[in-house]
Amino acid sequence: MTGIAGLAVVVLFAVGSGLWSFDQPEVGAPAREVLHFYTDASTEIIVGASLSLLAGALFVLVASGARAILREYEDGDLFATTAFGGALLALAAGLGAETINMVGALRAEDGSLTPELGRALFEISYILGFNGAGVGIGVLLLSVSAVALQARALLPRWLAVALLVVGLAFITPLSRFLLGPSLLLLAVISVLLLRTGAPGAES
Repeated sequence: MTGIAGLAVVVLFAVGSGLWSFDQPEVGAPAREVLHFYTDASTEIIVGASLSLLAGALFVLVASGARAILREYEDGDLFATTAFGGALLALAAGLGAETINMVGALRAEDGSLTPELGRALFEISYILGFNGAGVGIGVLLLSVSAVALQARALLPRWLAVALLVVGLAFITPLSRFLLGPSLLLLAVISVLLLRTGAPGAES
């Protein structure tokens, strides 16, 4: 079940973000440019954020399943619980980013969005979605990597090392460039779970 839920999260989030993210302005863009973005893409942002919120709900299942699987391979549950905490931290920041971004789109639709408010909402959402969620994702990936390096039956060694490197990068400002790789890693891990399963836990 964890693997299926992980793939569903990847698809929902990728589709939801793809509806609007390619047209978003850069951080620090003029307030008028941000206002035009929210006005032109309001429907896409609302639909996309709704899909991302659904992905967030499924991510709770992924986090719970990952914790159960890690506990089967770990001597104790320190890293399993840390991974779960990191996942929830990422989820909280991600939900905040999506809802704040959606506020900008909703206010643009009813004509009450000012350039200054739009820019504030956009930049807060951006920092939460990348830097804030990135810390949680980093903690999650580092915890999974720690267990995988100890119990080599969990994941291939190359993937465990990749998780270590990417996890470290996520807790730095580089996190804003790692959304694509994180979705790819989640998809790969989900496929591996579907193929191999885990002792004592449904995959």
